[in-house]
Amino acid sequence: MRAANGAPERSEDMKVFIAGGRGRVGSRLADTLEAEGIEVVSGGLEDGIDVISGKGLAEALVGIDTIVNVLNTPRFDAEGAVSFFEGSIDTLTAEGVRAGVRHHIVLSIVGVGEGDASEVGYYLGKVAQERALRSAPIPATIVRATQFQSYIPVLIDQHTVDGKVLAPRSYIQPVALDEVVDLLAEAVTMPEPGSEVEIAGPDRFFHDDLFRATLAHRGDPREVVTVDGEGPVGAMVPRGAHRKGTVRYPITGIPTA
Repeated sequence: MRAANGAPERSEDMKVFIAGGRGRVGSRLADTLEAEGIEVVSGGLEDGIDVISGKGLAEALVGIDTIVNVLNTPRFDAEGAVSFFEGSIDTLTAEGVRAGVRHHIVLSIVGVGEGDASEVGYYLGKVAQERALRSAPIPATIVRATQFQSYIPVLIDQHTVDGKVLAPRSYIQPVALDEVVDLLAEAVTMPEPGSEVEIAGPDRFFHDDLFRATLAHRGDPREVVTVDGEGPVGAMVPRGAHRKGTVRYPITGIPTA
């Protein structure tokens, strides 16, 4: 139900489409919004919806007030990442305009908006995603987060070469996933879309220190080798005003940067 100005009358009258609603972020966000009385429609291949081709999307967006886009791709090459992130924005925008969607929220990454990560294919995709979102006619909000705390072991694996972990001496400020989800939920009910909000964890570390402590805590014997980073030391942490989480990384005694 909408008021005379087209806005949802109350949060329980809202209907939200989560692109990527069955994933790690989307499923938690769906639970949070539903607990607040907001109707949620999940959108992904598991739901018979393809946000690239548009299959099933028009039907899913009927009556939707807000799209929350937490889609991800396993493609880390520039061509694949840009094609996915840009293409999904274009399709969601086209169908969203037809459906009368009033707000499009995207989860992005701290640092990509500064252009420092432009040599990394995946980040190039996120830059393209943000650019496409800003140029679209649907009012948009960008929520940028630092690396999730729960993802650090996977990040370590991604930095492992020939059994050794190659870790840059650059900053990392991991944030708890639940705090990112809470911020996305806030963005859904905000009265005026159009902002850019960044969130990071409460503590800043160097990658190599964080990796060593995490491996030691897990009893993993892999050696961490400190290497030069590919960009500025603070490329992937906030540089200005941001939301600071309160949940600390679950391993104590790590030197802060």
